[in-house]
Amino acid sequence: MRPTRIAVVVLLIALAVPVAVSAQDWVMDWHSIGRVAGFPFNWDIAGTSPASLTPVGGGLPPAFATQAFDLRFTSGGRTFGGTVALGSFQDDNFAVPAPTPLNSFGPTFTSGDFSVTGNTFSLSAFVGFGHNNVEIFATGTRTGPTASAAEPSVMLIGGAGLIGAAALRRRHRR
Repeated sequence: MRPTRIAVVVLLIALAVPVAVSAQDWVMDWHSIGRVAGFPFNWDIAGTSPASLTPVGGGLPPAFATQAFDLRFTSGGRTFGGTVALGSFQDDNFAVPAPTPLNSFGPTFTSGDFSVTGNTFSLSAFVGFGHNNVEIFATGTRTGPTASAAEPSVMLIGGAGLIGAAALRRRHRR
Protein backbone atom coordinates (compact mmCIF):
# COMPACT_ATOMS: atom_id res chain seq x y z
CA MET A 1 0.00 0.00 0.00
CA ARG A 2 2.96 2.33 0.53
CA PRO A 3 3.69 2.87 -3.23
CA THR A 4 0.05 3.83 -3.71
CA ARG A 5 0.29 6.47 -1.00
CA ILE A 6 3.47 7.86 -2.53
CA ALA A 7 1.82 8.04 -5.95
CA VAL A 8 -1.18 9.90 -4.51
CA VAL A 9 1.06 12.40 -2.69
CA VAL A 10 3.11 13.02 -5.85
CA LEU A 11 -0.12 13.55 -7.81
CA LEU A 12 -1.45 16.08 -5.29
CA ILE A 13 1.84 18.02 -5.27
CA ALA A 14 1.93 18.08 -9.08
CA LEU A 15 -1.61 19.46 -9.20
CA ALA A 16 -0.78 22.21 -6.72
CA VAL A 17 2.52 23.44 -8.21
CA PRO A 18 2.30 25.61 -11.35
CA VAL A 19 4.59 24.99 -14.30
CA ALA A 20 7.65 27.28 -14.13
CA VAL A 21 7.89 30.19 -16.56
CA SER A 22 10.98 30.54 -18.70
CA ALA A 23 13.31 33.25 -17.37
CA GLN A 24 13.61 34.72 -20.87
CA ASP A 25 9.92 35.19 -21.61
CA TRP A 26 9.97 38.89 -22.59
CA VAL A 27 11.42 40.96 -25.43
CA MET A 28 12.41 44.51 -24.52
CA ASP A 29 12.95 47.46 -26.84
CA TRP A 30 15.20 50.00 -25.08
CA HIS A 31 16.71 53.39 -25.75
CA SER A 32 19.71 54.61 -23.70
CA ILE A 33 20.70 58.30 -23.82
CA GLY A 34 23.64 59.33 -21.67
CA ARG A 35 26.74 61.34 -20.93
CA VAL A 36 29.71 60.97 -18.63
CA ALA A 37 31.88 63.89 -17.56
CA GLY A 38 35.49 63.40 -18.66
CA PHE A 39 34.62 61.42 -21.80
CA PRO A 40 34.43 63.31 -25.10
CA PHE A 41 31.04 61.95 -26.10
CA ASN A 42 27.37 61.64 -25.35
CA TRP A 43 25.48 58.60 -26.54
CA ASP A 44 22.13 57.75 -27.96
CA ILE A 45 21.84 53.99 -28.55
CA ALA A 46 18.91 51.61 -28.85
CA GLY A 47 18.34 47.90 -29.05
CA THR A 48 16.03 44.94 -28.71
CA SER A 49 16.92 42.33 -26.12
CA PRO A 50 15.57 39.20 -24.46
CA ALA A 51 14.47 40.11 -20.94
CA SER A 52 13.22 38.56 -17.72
CA LEU A 53 10.80 40.11 -15.26
CA THR A 54 10.67 38.32 -11.92
CA PRO A 55 8.54 39.45 -8.96
CA VAL A 56 10.58 39.99 -5.78
CA GLY A 57 9.52 40.57 -2.19
CA GLY A 58 9.38 44.01 -0.63
CA GLY A 59 8.89 47.37 -2.25
CA LEU A 60 11.05 50.32 -3.22
CA PRO A 61 10.99 53.94 -2.14
CA PRO A 62 9.11 56.22 -2.21
CA ALA A 63 5.91 54.10 -1.84
CA PHE A 64 7.37 50.80 -0.52
CA ALA A 65 3.92 49.24 -0.94
CA THR A 66 3.92 48.41 -4.67
CA GLN A 67 5.14 45.17 -6.23
CA ALA A 68 8.87 45.12 -7.02
CA PHE A 69 10.46 43.19 -9.90
CA ASP A 70 13.93 42.14 -10.94
CA LEU A 71 14.15 43.31 -14.57
CA ARG A 72 17.13 41.86 -16.48
CA PHE A 73 18.01 42.14 -20.14
CA THR A 74 21.03 41.25 -22.26
CA SER A 75 22.88 43.17 -24.93
CA GLY A 76 26.22 42.33 -26.50
CA GLY A 77 26.65 39.32 -24.24
CA ARG A 78 26.28 41.42 -21.06
CA THR A 79 23.44 41.52 -18.55
CA PHE A 80 21.86 44.82 -17.51
CA GLY A 81 18.90 45.98 -15.45
CA GLY A 82 18.07 45.81 -11.77
CA THR A 83 15.17 46.26 -9.41
CA VAL A 84 12.09 48.28 -10.40
CA ALA A 85 8.67 48.72 -8.77
CA LEU A 86 5.20 49.56 -10.01
CA GLY A 87 4.61 53.31 -10.19
CA SER A 88 7.40 55.67 -9.12
CA PHE A 89 10.47 53.98 -7.68
CA GLN A 90 14.03 54.67 -6.52
CA ASP A 91 16.87 52.16 -6.23
CA ASP A 92 20.67 52.01 -6.43
CA ASN A 93 21.00 48.77 -8.36
CA PHE A 94 20.41 49.39 -12.07
CA ALA A 95 22.82 49.19 -15.02
CA VAL A 96 22.27 50.14 -18.67
CA PRO A 97 24.20 49.60 -21.92
CA ALA A 98 26.68 52.28 -22.99
CA PRO A 99 29.06 52.45 -25.95
CA THR A 100 32.79 51.68 -25.80
CA PRO A 101 34.94 52.43 -23.78
CA LEU A 102 32.33 52.19 -20.99
CA ASN A 103 30.14 49.32 -22.29
CA SER A 104 28.01 49.67 -19.16
CA PHE A 105 26.75 52.48 -16.95
CA GLY A 106 25.80 51.76 -13.33
CA PRO A 107 24.78 50.38 -11.02
CA THR A 108 24.06 53.71 -9.46
CA PHE A 109 21.10 55.67 -8.10
CA THR A 110 18.00 55.24 -10.27
CA SER A 111 14.61 56.91 -10.18
CA GLY A 112 11.81 56.22 -12.58
CA ASP A 113 8.36 54.96 -13.41
CA PHE A 114 7.44 51.37 -14.21
CA SER A 115 4.15 49.74 -15.19
CA VAL A 116 2.93 46.30 -16.22
CA THR A 117 -0.36 45.82 -18.02
CA GLY A 118 -1.23 42.33 -19.22
CA ASN A 119 1.51 41.22 -21.60
CA THR A 120 3.40 44.53 -21.77
CA PHE A 121 5.53 46.68 -19.50
CA SER A 122 7.06 50.14 -19.78
CA LEU A 123 10.00 51.76 -18.04
CA SER A 124 11.22 55.34 -17.97
CA ALA A 125 14.21 55.87 -15.67
CA PHE A 126 16.98 58.32 -14.91
CA VAL A 127 20.23 56.64 -13.80
CA GLY A 128 23.11 58.54 -12.18
CA PHE A 129 23.90 61.93 -10.65
CA GLY A 130 24.94 65.35 -11.94
CA HIS A 131 26.93 65.29 -15.18
CA ASN A 132 27.17 61.47 -15.16
CA ASN A 133 23.73 60.19 -16.09
CA VAL A 134 21.65 58.10 -18.44
CA GLU A 135 18.00 58.10 -19.35
CA ILE A 136 16.55 54.77 -20.38
CA PHE A 137 13.18 54.24 -21.98
CA ALA A 138 11.95 50.70 -22.55
CA THR A 139 8.90 48.69 -23.46
CA GLY A 140 8.58 44.96 -23.07
CA THR A 141 6.27 42.38 -24.59
CA ARG A 142 5.67 38.89 -23.22
CA THR A 143 6.66 36.27 -25.76
CA GLY A 144 6.47 33.04 -23.79
CA PRO A 145 3.78 31.22 -21.85
CA THR A 146 2.51 32.47 -18.54
CA ALA A 147 2.70 30.29 -15.46
CA SER A 148 -0.23 27.90 -15.33
CA ALA A 149 -1.24 24.85 -13.38
CA ALA A 150 -1.04 21.50 -15.13
CA GLU A 151 -4.26 20.35 -16.81
CA PRO A 152 -6.19 18.47 -14.07
CA SER A 153 -7.57 15.73 -16.33
CA VAL A 154 -4.10 14.90 -17.65
CA MET A 155 -2.76 14.77 -14.09
CA LEU A 156 -5.62 12.53 -12.95
CA ILE A 157 -5.06 10.07 -15.81
CA GLY A 158 -1.31 10.08 -15.10
CA GLY A 159 -1.98 9.60 -11.38
CA ALA A 160 -4.33 6.70 -12.06
CA GLY A 161 -1.59 5.13 -14.17
CA LEU A 162 0.93 5.52 -11.34
CA ILE A 163 -1.46 3.96 -8.84
CA GLY A 164 -2.22 1.08 -11.22
CA ALA A 165 1.49 0.47 -11.85
CA ALA A 166 2.18 0.42 -8.11
CA ALA A 167 -0.65 -2.07 -7.56
CA LEU A 168 0.62 -4.36 -10.38
CA ARG A 169 4.14 -4.20 -9.04
CA ARG A 170 2.91 -5.15 -5.57
CA ARG A 171 0.91 -8.07 -7.02
CA HIS A 172 4.00 -9.37 -8.93
CA ARG A 173 6.07 -9.34 -5.72
CA ARG A 174 3.74 -11.87 -4.02
